[in-house]
Amino acid sequence: MHGLQLLVNAENLADTRWSSEPLCDELAEGSLLLRVDKFALTANNITYAVAGESMRYWQFFPAPKGWGRVPVWGFATVVQSNHEAISQGERLYGYLPMGSHLMIQAGKVKAHQITDVSQHRADLPGVYNQLVRTPDEPDPDADAAQMLYRPLFMTSFLLDDFAASNDFFGATDIVLTSASSKTALGLGLLLAQRPDVRVIGVTAANNVAFVEGLGCYDQVVTYSDISHLDASRQTMSVDMAGNGDVLSALHGHYAGNLTFSCLVGATHWNQVRRGGELAGPEPQGFFAPGHIETRNWGPGGMLGAFEPAWQTMLSAVRGLIHVTRCNDPNEIEAIYQRLLAGHATPDVGYVLTVPAP
Repeated sequence: MHGLQLLVNAENLADTRWSSEPLCDELAEGSLLLRVDKFALTANNITYAVAGESMRYWQFFPAPKGWGRVPVWGFATVVQSNHEAISQGERLYGYLPMGSHLMIQAGKVKAHQITDVSQHRADLPGVYNQLVRTPDEPDPDADAAQMLYRPLFMTSFLLDDFAASNDFFGATDIVLTSASSKTALGLGLLLAQRPDVRVIGVTAANNVAFVEGLGCYDQVVTYSDISHLDASRQTMSVDMAGNGDVLSALHGHYAGNLTFSCLVGATHWNQVRRGGELAGPEPQGFFAPGHIETRNWGPGGMLGAFEPAWQTMLSAVRGLIHVTRCNDPNEIEAIYQRLLAGHATPDVGYVLTVPAP
């Protein structure tokens, strides 16, 4: 029995290859073999690849030296189990590789969740090691929304909490770059419910109509029109684009009135700034698991606050995008390449399945 995995050259993200790998016939005690049923592929996964080394994303799913396996969010089925509390056929949701199968070491088994306690994950952020036990009867539309939006909305939720916990760093305006991205949409939706701040979206010219139609931004401008924004207002920026020229334009335009510069994603990963001085405050990277640890919500506190916000998000995005499904390895690889090249369109979401060889 073999599994099929997409490998990415860690030094050249455009260099990819499929690898057929033998799967263990006999499982060690506590081990599970999962079949990856489906996963979402978005610009967020490109960010995982870009930060594969610096943020240790490559370590979650070990690959041959010099190569990486891009993490994705999706659903899997237990096809073999050597754990007394987990049955063959169970369905799980969580952090998976772009491939057909995954072997995990199950631990901390709870009624609704298990944790992968494989040795190579021991010092990695725990939030990525948890797999949620889900109902056996899937709803394709609900599954698609969960895969495409929930992981990104968690970042949106934590960003909103981070900003609010710091009184928005004294800002009255919050500028979001890559405003059509799913993380920006979620954050914009949450910020729009806060009466003391204005939310400004910055996007590409061809995405303006889509972004304005979302209804969560007080103002929408193109990247070339950043200079038209009111620079006299105290402003916080949240950069999802990772484009050095855009970040420089924002810092230069707001100068002394930029109260905080937050770096989140890298949708424009191939234009990331490399060195050089910026006017105003030093940009600060946001790492969601780090905020969870420092926030200290207490048992159930974070999820108790998150779930109502998530239901609001689900209502807002219903019918917003067209879901494209694919199970052809060649086309899956082509979709990855399109996203890597920045050719994603905000009204299309990809739900993919890698077939076993």
